[in-house]
Amino acid sequence: MSWLNLNLVPYIARLRILPDTQVATQQGVQTRDLISYLSGVKCWAKRHKTTVYALKRDQMKGFDYLAPQGMYDAIEAYGLPSAIINLDRAAQTQTSCYIRTAHGITDPIVIDGLTKQGGSLSPLKSTLTTSLGHHYLNDLSANDPDTLVISSSSSCKADPHLSDDRLTTKVIMAEATDDSFLFALTLPALQRNTLAMELALRVGELDFLRTMVDDPHARFENLREFFDSFSFPKFLSRPPITLLRKILKQNIPIKRADADKLDKTLKNLIHRESDVLTLPVAMHGLDFPSISLGLQRDLNHPIISYRTLARITLADWQCSVNECINPLDGHGLKRTFVHQAGRIPYAWIVAQHAMATSNPPLALKRTDICDVLPGTMTLAHHLPNSLLPDGHALRSLRLKNVTQSATLSTLPPSTIISPDGHQLWASDGSMIPAAAGILDPKSIIAAVTGPQTIVLRIDGRNSSILQGELIGIIAGLIMSDGPGSSLFTDHQNSTRLIDDSRTSPLEISYTPAHTNEVSLPALLNFEADHYASSAQADAKRLLLAPIPTFFMDEFTFHTTDDEWIESSMRTYLHKTRARQSSRTLGYGHQNRMTIDLYDPTPPYEFPYTHAFSAYSALVQLYARSGQLPTADLLYSRGCEAIEDAHHIFVDCTHYASWRSKAAEELHARARDKLLEQEFDPEDCAILLTQANLPSHD
Repeated sequence: MSWLNLNLVPYIARLRILPDTQVATQQGVQTRDLISYLSGVKCWAKRHKTTVYALKRDQMKGFDYLAPQGMYDAIEAYGLPSAIINLDRAAQTQTSCYIRTAHGITDPIVIDGLTKQGGSLSPLKSTLTTSLGHHYLNDLSANDPDTLVISSSSSCKADPHLSDDRLTTKVIMAEATDDSFLFALTLPALQRNTLAMELALRVGELDFLRTMVDDPHARFENLREFFDSFSFPKFLSRPPITLLRKILKQNIPIKRADADKLDKTLKNLIHRESDVLTLPVAMHGLDFPSISLGLQRDLNHPIISYRTLARITLADWQCSVNECINPLDGHGLKRTFVHQAGRIPYAWIVAQHAMATSNPPLALKRTDICDVLPGTMTLAHHLPNSLLPDGHALRSLRLKNVTQSATLSTLPPSTIISPDGHQLWASDGSMIPAAAGILDPKSIIAAVTGPQTIVLRIDGRNSSILQGELIGIIAGLIMSDGPGSSLFTDHQNSTRLIDDSRTSPLEISYTPAHTNEVSLPALLNFEADHYASSAQADAKRLLLAPIPTFFMDEFTFHTTDDEWIESSMRTYLHKTRARQSSRTLGYGHQNRMTIDLYDPTPPYEFPYTHAFSAYSALVQLYARSGQLPTADLLYSRGCEAIEDAHHIFVDCTHYASWRSKAAEELHARARDKLLEQEFDPEDCAILLTQANLPSHD
């Protein structure tokens, strides 16, 4: 049954058998997606001043021992193989069941035809059974005028500004494993969708999965009450700081200001210097998690219903709330929208504020702007953003039935390039410095040579040598034309990853780099490497390489320094905020946290994050928090030495007896260990000599 579940879940997801808004067992969907979806519905109703009725019900499905007939009906209705039914019936025949009572576990009883709790297929059985009712309700409400249909404000006014203004989505039912919501515009319609019953009417509230939808204050109060009553487990001795870090690892993101308060509450349980705690180990911190660290996910969601509602919300935010200025890019990031809480999901407002306060500011750009080329963008959307906006011009154009830019020009832009024929090509990439990582300044060059030579510069810090290699290959694919063309590259992974279904006749072959071979591929590769490396001396004068955004998500983060952020957004934000905090702590504080004064080699993370005995990490926390004697204090007492590890462990006379005692203990323990393992006497002598050197240069 586990094998059946492993294959059936992705198959059902690929065919979109389950309704979009049924979150349980839906591949690629999380509970936060459904909460975000409900937040969008709630904010749309307030933004459009529309009364929406929602009925919450607890679906008593008998999940522990679910009758399998509902699943069998779903298998037949969806046209799935009947062998699934036969396999499940065989698995549910003569099943031993143990009942847990207050007096213990009973003797087994034998049951037939019931789904046992904990079975690998039981969650999917539940969702397949309830999905029939979900689809039936969708069919009943398809032509009902009281069905909730969500569209943007511009679409409702018959004055679409953006391509997303053409989107509409019906909101009929949202469902998790046990809880569900039914939506309608009138009470009679809601009664038609479910059994009529008397329920208390709660105005302006949605409570789903024990969470108040789009109510960060209520969530903050619940968490604060939990944190105020939280206490660490009792141990026989003081727990290591690495264990405390692991206990605080699981956090829930909420409103930014409240998250900062909870951060302080949590960290005060350990130490008052929470900023030092949350810095990465490489920046002299202890890498504790932070609460204040899903907007991009909503706009690029693989499920159509979630993605459509998110884009309608963004279209309203841009044109109805923010005067046709994108709030997630450019000048829109300079505005605050806290006063729009309730009309815009609060999670989006928090995300926009985090993007604006990031250093450098983070923008969420749309990579696919093909709708601009046909001229279908309305003039009403662009004129307010022009340098000299003129309302009279807009009214005059409307009187002449000119509403789109395509009406003013019938000449489509030309994107046709006619390259010459080519035969043999070679490409290469170059990056300086070679070991630069994310956020580090770097220079990346891509080069392709053959019948023609082109050298391109790749801008931004959030890139690597891989981009240089791939841009060189892409340039070769574009410039080559005709059968028999070949391109040689020393990037072997690219030759393996390029698909055989490519339309270009160019053959891509791997050739080793930096060899003494005199073959034509090796010589061409040497020439391409020469162009890529020598161009680094004059990189700023090179043309920028075009970014292939057609492979990116339609909404992708972007900064002026790093360009497109294609890596993990969580990793990128963590690094930028950590660097920002490190720089803030580096000013003042008697240079305790100025990492430029120390060896740039990052320390090993194990002693700070996983070690059972973390006394050294605890001492460093107090030292970096200014709670240990500093060099200035020692100088005032007559010690002129700089307080560093070398002075303490090698030179300081006050620690001489301590060093001698520690060396003797280490020597004795090493000798006993070597004798226990029966080492060769000569090897023992060498190792024991080394054991005496921990406090020597």
